[in-house]
Amino acid sequence: MKTRNSALCALGLAAAITLGGAVTAAAQDTTRARSQTRIPVRKEQPVAAPPRVDTVTVTRTDTVVRTRTDTVTVTRVDTVTRIEELPLQPLGTWQFGIGVGGALPTGDWRNVVKDGYDIHAHVGWFPGASVFGIRLDGDYVAMGGRETDCSACPGAKLFSAGLDAVLRFPLDRKSPINPQIYFLGGAGLDWFQDFTPYRTTERPPVIVTAGDNTFIATGTQIGGAVVVTTTQLNDDSSNEWHWDFGGGVQLGKFFIESKYVAISTENKNSAYVPIRIGYNF
Repeated sequence: MKTRNSALCALGLAAAITLGGAVTAAAQDTTRARSQTRIPVRKEQPVAAPPRVDTVTVTRTDTVVRTRTDTVTVTRVDTVTRIEELPLQPLGTWQFGIGVGGALPTGDWRNVVKDGYDIHAHVGWFPGASVFGIRLDGDYVAMGGRETDCSACPGAKLFSAGLDAVLRFPLDRKSPINPQIYFLGGAGLDWFQDFTPYRTTERPPVIVTAGDNTFIATGTQIGGAVVVTTTQLNDDSSNEWHWDFGGGVQLGKFFIESKYVAISTENKNSAYVPIRIGYNF
């Protein structure tokens, strides 16, 4: 065993000495020509490893469901119904009025007098501003004589005072003009000045006079055939009385009205119709 190992060491030593001498000799030989051609020395390339496929599957599901329903339904019904009641116009408790108009004689009286004029004033009182009241009237009426029947006759002039009951009906008290209709009727006293007597056309005819206020002139013919003397005056009173009824319309402060006035003259009533327009204070 030892012999084997010694032989191996001797062989190894000899090989090393031989290799070292060869290397030294080669290094000392500098005159040897060197080739200019490079001899490629290729190392054995390692086999390329197959590519590494890293499969990364990233699954990211960002499902953002944003549902915003801004449904703004604004239903604003500003229906303002304002019912404003207009104030009622007052009817008034006291009434003072003046007016002017025409005076139209009627019947047989119209044969001796013609249409004249009427100047009017009144004072009314309606207690508690009610629809019912009373009215005191005053009138001056003048009607001229007809020249065809009695050229010298003065016609008739009349002072009248009367008291009437009044019933008024407001039509629209919310209106600024406060329209009203009214009816009135009553009685009063009359004073004539130079009442012209006349003959009626009825059968038998009569002579109509006004007492001691009757116009008398000797030889005066009434209706073409009558001469009136003092002996024919059966009524010597200085005044007469009358009854009347009528109605009117008031618009604001203005009024228009008419009445039928029948005066109790001797033997027959003498009637006339005043139509007047006026203003109430």
